[in-house]
Amino acid sequence: MVTKQPRWAPDPETYAARKPTTNDTYREVADRDAQVRDTGVWWTEVDTARILPSDTDRAWRRFRARLPELIWNAATLEGNSFTLPEVRSLLDGVTVGGHRAAEELQVLALNEAYGALRDLVGYGRFHIDKSTSDRLNRIVARRETLDAGRFRGEGTLRRNGSELLRARFATLQERLAGTDDPRLQALIYFCSAARTRYYAGGNKRTALLMMTGILISNGFDAITVPGARRLELDHALDTLVTDDATELMAFLIDCAASEG
Repeated sequence: MVTKQPRWAPDPETYAARKPTTNDTYREVADRDAQVRDTGVWWTEVDTARILPSDTDRAWRRFRARLPELIWNAATLEGNSFTLPEVRSLLDGVTVGGHRAAEELQVLALNEAYGALRDLVGYGRFHIDKSTSDRLNRIVARRETLDAGRFRGEGTLRRNGSELLRARFATLQERLAGTDDPRLQALIYFCSAARTRYYAGGNKRTALLMMTGILISNGFDAITVPGARRLELDHALDTLVTDDATELMAFLIDCAASEG
């Protein structure tokens, strides 16, 4: 599959100057303050129609069939050097040499987390709530932090900040409940969670799992960010420093549309 070329230098240390285009023009947002208050980020209008609806059963079958690919891409975005054939072998129980133990454990943790997500969605138990997010984070980050599955401040180093994070998650849930388009729900969730960083580790992977759950629960295929577009994702994530999620949302939509 041919992917869109990055609009900046391939060297991660030196981004090239970007040329403004019509699609990059940001407009004033009437409820910008409300967006930031409810989600921690703001965005201009994005074309979610490019994420095409699918039959629920088809989306479910494609999700199960593409698990190795989803796991591989998620690992690659974290800098994991496993190839797709090696991921398939590892998931089949075949030991793969030439990699650090941490990389192997990361792949296995992602496999377990996607398996848990598969069961949650399959049995109709996936919900946009803290317990679901905590469960998935506990799996993906349990070998990376002692506080896996708990918001920052809830674990070994208890701090008052955990109350703020729980309150922010609650307002995010309210915002999503009032959002009719599940595609926009998924995009808002990923951007908000990536910006807020609820956990001590595994935030991006957990947000990706939750976004996937929202989409396939509503009959849309999971958004796959190819490992080849890692630099583009990193650049879009950088824009969240200003609470602006427009570029990240547009990037995720482009990944979905590129798959057809």
